[in-house]
Amino acid sequence: MLDRLRNAFQILSRDADVEAALKEVQRALLSADVDVQTVLQLTKEIKEAEIPKGVPKSQYVTKLLFDKLVEILGGHRREFPVVPQRIMLLGLYGSGKTTTAAKLGHWLQKRGLKVLLVAADTHRPGAYDQLKQLAEQANLGFFGIKGEKDPVKIVEEAMKQRADVYIVDTAGRTTLDDELIEEVKRIRDVLIPDKILLVIPADMGQAAGREARRFKEEVGVDGVIITKMDGSGKGGGAISACFNTGVPVYFIGTGEHIRDFDVFDAKRFVSNILGVPDIKKLMELAKETEIKPEDILEGPYDINKFYAQLAATRNMGPIDKVLQMLGIASVPKEVKKMTEEKFKKYDAIYKSMTKYERSHPEVLKNPSRIRRIARGSGTTEEDVKAFLRDFKRSEKLIKKFKNKRYLKKMEKMLAQGNLQGLM
Repeated sequence: MLDRLRNAFQILSRDADVEAALKEVQRALLSADVDVQTVLQLTKEIKEAEIPKGVPKSQYVTKLLFDKLVEILGGHRREFPVVPQRIMLLGLYGSGKTTTAAKLGHWLQKRGLKVLLVAADTHRPGAYDQLKQLAEQANLGFFGIKGEKDPVKIVEEAMKQRADVYIVDTAGRTTLDDELIEEVKRIRDVLIPDKILLVIPADMGQAAGREARRFKEEVGVDGVIITKMDGSGKGGGAISACFNTGVPVYFIGTGEHIRDFDVFDAKRFVSNILGVPDIKKLMELAKETEIKPEDILEGPYDINKFYAQLAATRNMGPIDKVLQMLGIASVPKEVKKMTEEKFKKYDAIYKSMTKYERSHPEVLKNPSRIRRIARGSGTTEEDVKAFLRDFKRSEKLIKKFKNKRYLKKMEKMLAQGNLQGLM
């Protein structure tokens, strides 16, 4: 789906055949399980649109197509309340509820709330241990009664614990049967949740709408979290189907890590598909790293600071996701592998340097020091030289950042969304 949509917009950007671009859009949406009627209606409206005088057809169609895709995929962003609350998660087997409980808890904790994860799935073997482990990894509160078969009793006891937010992980089934409905209703009546969130995997495609509708009718659903968005071409179909059901999509899970969890914004989602830089998301991730700009800019710039920058970048997530936020839509596997290997090499090289060398990089002009570092790190002399060249480039850029006129220019470029002027 994603490659076809990007291809369609590339056709339009070249002022090429609009009809060919629309056919590519149709194929992309249908392959993502967006219902046929919605796809046909979209292309019909675009074809029948009146082009304003003086505006190139391809340019107008590009804007119209972007707006229509945003509309199909959920319209305006739904703000999730960051307040003390009780949250109940629903979903079938394999939807990713337990992992999502920890991701949502981590997201709320980052915004200043004390979170308690409640293990109320008494059916799936290992559910208790998995949630407990995830809670420990994310430094979240956890409550469960191992061996207890009645989830209602677990929830009742959990509510006696002190927390701002209670997130209850419930059991699933292969299908929404009477037994599951009865169980979650009993939990709901005891918990009295502020939000009931349905967790649905992206690969359900259009079927996600049917599940959302059934859960909404039987139990009540306030919103949806779409999981497994990292590798599924059906993600657009799942989002569209839920939107058409009248259930807003609040979040999407984009990977296995606890931080691979984003507020769903249809405009941002479509922009990401098309390779538009997501500077806002990049800045949000940068804020979560321990390094601060003043730590780098103040005082002399040395290899310790360079390494801290590398580590901070790595902590922001896999390099392909960071590049995607910069507008590089797809990263070849070989490039991704090469970049990760480079990180590992640089880590070993840094650790093979003495404290004096790290704070006095000028001494590394000495060939014997380079040979010693290469041997100690298990790399080549050329690898060490590459490390030092990258350090020099970074040092040069830091000097620019220290220049007030350059900083003003950068602020202006970012405000305009123009990154080319910074290159």
